[in-house]
Amino acid sequence: MGRNLVAAGHGVRAWNRTRERAEAIEGATVCDTPADACAGAEVIVTMLADGAAVEQAMDGVATNGAVWAQMSTIGVEATEQLARGEFVDAPVLGSSPAAEQGALTILASGPFERCRPVFDALGTTVDCGPEPGAGQRTKLVLNHWVLALVEGVAETVLLAERLGVDPQLFLDIIDGGALGPPYAKLKGTNMIERTYEPNFSLRLARKDADLIAAVAADLPLARLISERMGAAIDAGHGDEDFSAVVEAGRT
Repeated sequence: MGRNLVAAGHGVRAWNRTRERAEAIEGATVCDTPADACAGAEVIVTMLADGAAVEQAMDGVATNGAVWAQMSTIGVEATEQLARGEFVDAPVLGSSPAAEQGALTILASGPFERCRPVFDALGTTVDCGPEPGAGQRTKLVLNHWVLALVEGVAETVLLAERLGVDPQLFLDIIDGGALGPPYAKLKGTNMIERTYEPNFSLRLARKDADLIAAVAADLPLARLISERMGAAIDAGHGDEDFSAVVEAGRT
């Protein structure tokens, strides 16, 4: 995201908890503290792992007339607690390749017109409504679908293995038809080949499952998926792609 902002001609000051990651953004000014990065900014962007990380980074930081585009997926409760000043809730849909290609889907809510030049450098903006929090709600809905799809593929691959059916045959049969979204083939191939180069880590995916479970306790699927992800994390796959959830059934 930082590289695409630089490429679009924006002046970028970057801070990261791991300084080397900020230093990898050629053309950006690397700052020692979040306050240094935010000083004098027109738009402040936060993209961190969870609500606690965002809160810690922005603790004591004065926005001073800047618009704060909070683009992390942190859920509804944390968004309501953190919102202050001119605040835009704008979580994104898309993993590392989409971020690198400037092809994220930005689920924006709140007064985001001042952010449009920034958002245009990062992907496509969807207007989710005037109130901050609507973006997070929309993201949780979309994440529920993605997490359920990947868990469904994982269990189908495991079932095929246990029945002596080549799971690749399953993917080949559904490929290109109404039963076979491209994402199923992408993540199912990871599971069959047991290669989990992270586009989105299992640990972060579990965080999202827990955010969904927190707002929909009567819907059991997110909680069950979180438990399966926890088992795969305990088996050492937390930093791998979240398609590694299949390994919960191989331990």
